[in-house]
Amino acid sequence: MIRVMLVDNGKTTDVTTLVETVEWSGSSQKAVRKLSASLLFAKEGGASPSMVPNGTGIMLHDGEEELFRGIVFNAEYKPGKLSLTAYDQLIYLSNNKDSYVFKSMKASAILSKLCTDFSIPAGTIEDSDYVIPYLVCDEETLFDMVKKALAITYRQKGIRYSLYSREGKVQLVPYKKNSRNWVIETGINLIDYSYGESIEETVTKVKLQGGEEKQTIIATAENKSLQKQFGVLQHYEKVKEKQNRAQLQEAADLLLAEKGKVKKSLKLDEVIGISEVIAGTAIVVKVPELGIEQTYAVEEDNHQFNGRYHKMSLTLTEMT
Repeated sequence: MIRVMLVDNGKTTDVTTLVETVEWSGSSQKAVRKLSASLLFAKEGGASPSMVPNGTGIMLHDGEEELFRGIVFNAEYKPGKLSLTAYDQLIYLSNNKDSYVFKSMKASAILSKLCTDFSIPAGTIEDSDYVIPYLVCDEETLFDMVKKALAITYRQKGIRYSLYSREGKVQLVPYKKNSRNWVIETGINLIDYSYGESIEETVTKVKLQGGEEKQTIIATAENKSLQKQFGVLQHYEKVKEKQNRAQLQEAADLLLAEKGKVKKSLKLDEVIGISEVIAGTAIVVKVPELGIEQTYAVEEDNHQFNGRYHKMSLTLTEMT
């Protein structure tokens, strides 16, 4: 059973009995999680809803487990009704812009520095294990800076990281540590799905250019087998961070491994809700009629609560 609570000036008010519906969603591309709640919220003896100031804290619990802790950013009033929109702590990474030059720093250190500089509470931030020699971020959101640093780390180490908020604090852990022992299967908890295959984003050749203008370094990686099937589809990029030839070649090989494949998309349109399954986690999916039984990363999730009924929809990508 879900519970919704408002927190204002240290006082917590349980408003669960007034809740009509709750929608809780997130995306690994946006980081910030969103909570939308519709409440029947009237003043005593009247039809006007009670005021809930922006900046009020709000929490969503499933029994004793905390699912969401955030801040109200929008309140809309109608006779006897109140709609609230809230975001978790990552809104402060998404809604702050600045310019930075990072020298010899890991992505995890960059995140920690930004949290400190902007007074954003930080929780577990695991060492990302790769020192980025030089990274320029000009008029970018803090989230885009961290995302850029994590992308560079992935190219060098092949490790994806999950960035999220828990109990009001920013967390960074490897994707695999955020996996869940949940199985989604047709005929059991999967009600509806859609599956597709596409080569619109497929790459069969990667060309990276690094170094200085007077001494450029070129690294290429090709998949000859895919080229026979689909032709030459080249990804070209000028790499700004300093890398030697071996590092640039390693990055090209890793990029080809990531993009040199047919993109298989699986969307679970209606699933019996599981609160632990959110963007940034990994699950096992079984669809026997398509021959699917493997681990997927959750890219986007949308959870809907209506009374005691909880359903969710998930957008998934194959784990690499």
